[in-house]
Amino acid sequence: MKLFTVAVSCVLIGTAMAPGGARAPGLTLADGTPEDLQRLATQTWAEFIASFSSSRDCVAPVTVAPAAELGDRAVYAPESMLVTVRVPGTAPNLRAAMVHEFAHHLDFTCRRARLFRPRFLAAQGLASTRPWFRGPSWEQTPSEQFADAAVEIVLGRTSRLRLHARGAALREMRAWGARE
Repeated sequence: MKLFTVAVSCVLIGTAMAPGGARAPGLTLADGTPEDLQRLATQTWAEFIASFSSSRDCVAPVTVAPAAELGDRAVYAPESMLVTVRVPGTAPNLRAAMVHEFAHHLDFTCRRARLFRPRFLAAQGLASTRPWFRGPSWEQTPSEQFADAAVEIVLGRTSRLRLHARGAALREMRAWGARE
């Protein structure tokens, strides 16, 4: 948590550039972010936004920062809209971790995502009254299932072996992400 606080309070933010030098709307990168992570984060954000294009106008800007020490592969801090990723890491793992955290960011900052929760719960076979941020275990927590479903949609694979979205939930989420 200490490293995270330092990252939030001490990092100067730079604007992310998409491949070819175009700005990546809604994404900033912390100063000191390695160039390879800058490219990967920019590409991953662009793919994420393309997959959830219907929310492009409501998702708030997000910042990506690297951390050499972090308890998880990545964390999202809603109060600062900061995704911190543990580096070094393989490109596939970093991409999956970022998409997972970008999905949490979408869920926290976009009203449309919160309105989608009951549909996602139903498609997952869960009661509409199920708490979104709590579950008997991490992998049984709806918000985590939602975030990992985003990984499946954007990258075509799950990021966690124990976390799987039902086919109905993936279809519903793909349709929701592309329209409305």
